[in-house]
Amino acid sequence: MVRTLVHWTKSLSFPTRISINKNSRENVNTVSPAVTPTVSSNSLYPSCLKNKEINMSHSNLLIMDVEQIYPDPDSEKSIMKSVVYCIHNKEGCKWSDELRKLKAHLNTCKHDAKPCTSNCGAQIPRVLMEDHLKYTCPHRRARCEFCTKDFTGESLENHIGNCGHEPVYCENKCGLKVQRRILSQHKTSDCFKRLVACRYCKKDFIADTMAAHHIKCGSVPVGCPNRCETTNLTREDMELHLKEECTISVLSCSFKEAGCRFKGPRFSIDKHLEESSSQHLSLVCNLVNKQQHQIASLKSALSRLSLNYSGTLIWKVSDFSAKMSEAKTKEGMELVSPPFYTSQYGYKLQASLFPNGNGAGENSHISIYIKILPGEYDALLRWPFAHSVSFTLFDQSMCPEKACNIMESFIPDPTWKNFQRPSIEPDSLGFGFPRFVSHDILKKRNFVRDDTLFIRVKVDPSKIIAV
Repeated sequence: MVRTLVHWTKSLSFPTRISINKNSRENVNTVSPAVTPTVSSNSLYPSCLKNKEINMSHSNLLIMDVEQIYPDPDSEKSIMKSVVYCIHNKEGCKWSDELRKLKAHLNTCKHDAKPCTSNCGAQIPRVLMEDHLKYTCPHRRARCEFCTKDFTGESLENHIGNCGHEPVYCENKCGLKVQRRILSQHKTSDCFKRLVACRYCKKDFIADTMAAHHIKCGSVPVGCPNRCETTNLTREDMELHLKEECTISVLSCSFKEAGCRFKGPRFSIDKHLEESSSQHLSLVCNLVNKQQHQIASLKSALSRLSLNYSGTLIWKVSDFSAKMSEAKTKEGMELVSPPFYTSQYGYKLQASLFPNGNGAGENSHISIYIKILPGEYDALLRWPFAHSVSFTLFDQSMCPEKACNIMESFIPDPTWKNFQRPSIEPDSLGFGFPRFVSHDILKKRNFVRDDTLFIRVKVDPSKIIAV
């Protein structure tokens, strides 16, 4: 690009301030970095212009002919030998030399702007011209890397992103790249992640799972494994077909659980049942007897699991008012507690209660007794029974600190028949207290609450009487 002195002196950077005084020419080349000259009458204007009136602006001055500004050749030579920096110093150009060489430098400076060679109208620094022509110039010629067609720069930008030959990822996330022009066909026909309807059950599944679905699909047609004449069977109907419809299925007799071992085709089952009715009846009777023994055994085991082996029984007597009324109208009415053991392999005991009394306490007291029942380990125990026994009637007061329980206890007399090893039939009465608690005292405190009373029966092997 050809420049005049007017153009490249607009933004010059001089290493030193220039004075065109002829008497100081020997100091022209003194260097002081990066000083920009200012326009004044003492520096750039020759003496021939000092006495004239100057009405023009600074910009008008710069477009004047150089010969008019510098009529003195010696002054011009001195100025041209001044050392300056490139006008593109701030953009990164490191050039620095005499002012007369600046014009030639600017024609080759990589940072100097010049019109785009493709006539797009942009001023581009030389250092960026190659990239501009290759990548950003609207008039550049470029070839699409996918369809290999030629475009101008602007039309290529519009073409990119719409080229039908450009590979793009499938939207079904199958991981494949296909050309944009066949993407729609791929998604509907070839993609193994597309949704496909099962031709049997009509439900939608991902294409690559269809084979696994067909293995389990209930609507898939299958043939009868017995090769009967039935057709149009589906997998979900096969179980019902084999169980109830297939004429050649081999079935077991319906009395199989009772012991009948007959097996045969479905059509022969009815004949077998008709001919073997007496045999089936006998098998069922044997099964019932066997189950009865099992039930008895289970009941025995359950009762053993529910037994108390602690030697202490908390006996809850509910609906006491109804039982008291019944006892007053029914002579000798007795309530018995669940049996309990003094230990896991100890004595088996049971408490009994007469709500309306017994013997000396009849019609006035509650009577309570303890019975020794025949136990499983009596042959290993010491006889007579010698453990102390205590009875406690609990006061169910709202304030436990003010509760007043009633307790009675005794030590068995070894000479009494009641404490000897029991026979198969236990003693009808046992041993205890016929006048345990009077009916009057029972009403005065909270021994009966919510129509319920609680009695504790405790066996103490230490023979110490609890007071």
